[in-house]
Amino acid sequence: MRGTILKDPNSELAFAIDWRASGLLKHEQVVDDLGWTVQPVDNDPNCLRIIEQTIRACCSRVVLTGGVEGQVYLLTCTIGTDTKRVLKQAVILRIAADKLSGDFDEFD
Repeated sequence: MRGTILKDPNSELAFAIDWRASGLLKHEQVVDDLGWTVQPVDNDPNCLRIIEQTIRACCSRVVLTGGVEGQVYLLTCTIGTDTKRVLKQAVILRIAADKLSGDFDEFD
């Protein structure tokens, strides 16, 4: 995936990864949810926070809240498969109040 996800600091954002389109081999299954992480992490009470994370079949979902306007975060999801592989997907998330929450800006 290329691009940047934009999030308003005052709203929640749900984001999902469908592993069938993001690295699973044919007939491979997700067996371990190894979680989502946000970087950077700091002590700012307005920092981007994960408030919910779930996995169903081959889809990992996260709900985020907060974020410091202008800050760029790296959001990473990690899973384990039945073939003993560990897969990661990462996206860049920028906090910007001037755009609608969840807008996706594609760049070259």
